[in-house]
Amino acid sequence: MEMKRSLHFAVICAILVGAASVAIVVAAFIWPQSVRQAILWQSPDAGAGLISRFWRPSNAEIVSQTNQAVVTVIASRKVKAVNGVPANDWSFYSENNIQRGTGTGFIIDPQGLIVTNEHVIKDADRIRIRLADGNERIAKVIGADKATDLALLKIDLTGLPILKLGDSDVILVGDPVLAIGNPLEYEHSATAGIISAKGRKVYNERPYEDFIQTDAAINRGNSGGPLLNLNGEVIGVNTVIRIDGRGISFAVPSNIVRRVVAQLRAYGFVPRGFLGLTPANITAEVRDGLGLGLVQGVLVADVTPDFPAAKIGIPPYDVITHFNGQAIKNTDDFFGFVANSLPQQQVELGVQRGASQLIYHAVLEPRPDNELDRPVESRPDIQKTGSHLGFNVRENSPQTLQELKITNLSDSIDGGVIISEVDPLSPAADSRLTVGQIILEANRQPIRTLEDFQRVTRKLKDGSALVLRVTYPQQRNLRLIAIRIGEL
Repeated sequence: MEMKRSLHFAVICAILVGAASVAIVVAAFIWPQSVRQAILWQSPDAGAGLISRFWRPSNAEIVSQTNQAVVTVIASRKVKAVNGVPANDWSFYSENNIQRGTGTGFIIDPQGLIVTNEHVIKDADRIRIRLADGNERIAKVIGADKATDLALLKIDLTGLPILKLGDSDVILVGDPVLAIGNPLEYEHSATAGIISAKGRKVYNERPYEDFIQTDAAINRGNSGGPLLNLNGEVIGVNTVIRIDGRGISFAVPSNIVRRVVAQLRAYGFVPRGFLGLTPANITAEVRDGLGLGLVQGVLVADVTPDFPAAKIGIPPYDVITHFNGQAIKNTDDFFGFVANSLPQQQVELGVQRGASQLIYHAVLEPRPDNELDRPVESRPDIQKTGSHLGFNVRENSPQTLQELKITNLSDSIDGGVIISEVDPLSPAADSRLTVGQIILEANRQPIRTLEDFQRVTRKLKDGSALVLRVTYPQQRNLRLIAIRIGEL
């Protein structure tokens, strides 16, 4: 009898355990997805943890819904041949010396408006658009903007699927993203990653840089394609890849795209205001070298004659603290405020000059084309100097120019001293001081001769700050370079 009771008890326990297991499995399939996800990801049970490592929400629906609005951009141009050989890599050409490049774009308007990169279609004689269904159309350029590397195209089709621009300001580092494009001509490839960083600068010398960094796989041919959030909205336009690194690429934020596209659509170009001054960030070295105290803003490094800043009387070494009432923290803020203002618009500038706080009003002028990009040239012939400054200088004379093999300096530059050597391991090199630059001021003091420069620098001790106003080869504007002496 006792044996029968034990057997019955064991059978009942087995039935109960089995029923519980079945209930859990059934519940996992009939409960709402959100509940299942919470269980799989939050349960401390080892078994649930094992399941969570394999269970992921699929991006297939997002890709299928957005892919139809992604297009292939095929740009062609005729090039000259030298001695019967095309001017560049022959593999990119046909028998008629036609260079062809491919990129990506996406449709933003059912009437055939397409966004891509400016560099994808630059100098093209013909642009073809291949839609997701294989249909092809010739595109015309509505407008292009080199500063942001964006272009707006138009094809003669209507009723097209579109992608919506999301809000790039609300995305966070770590958010998941998808990229769709034509890497290496593998059309409509989808890759996934996360937002690695925001507010990145890539070229450094371009004023309008605010890139999103992502680790989604991006290759040649992805340029101009969408970077999507998990709502299927465009939060960036893929633009730049680092060829010396893997998993590092950059996209133009969608809020910049929205503004630029609106202006390209209205004007065919992006009208930008211009003040005519070169700003510099106020580093610790600049603050100490010029005795600026705790003021926040950007320092005026140079003023272009006959432009608004010069006309209203803003000199070098003023600090621009506000733009139309908005505080300026750095040069990115300054460039952004000016770029978002139109020519002929009156703006208010808050200025700190010594202990005085001043207000100026200026009417912006159109930005000259040659003010867009000012690359800094770097010469390789730097060597150990032995100077406690980390660099050596010589008189600005024709003989010095000839000996240093410098032939690309402006003829209008008179006086100053020329950088002849730079220690590659010095703070001077870290601050991008290069051979061939001409120093015209040091710690606010004008420099016309070697004696002027020595008079200023001989007083400097290790740890002192030296603020230089210099010219760059092939440029007439002045910039500030700040160095902490003796720090190696």
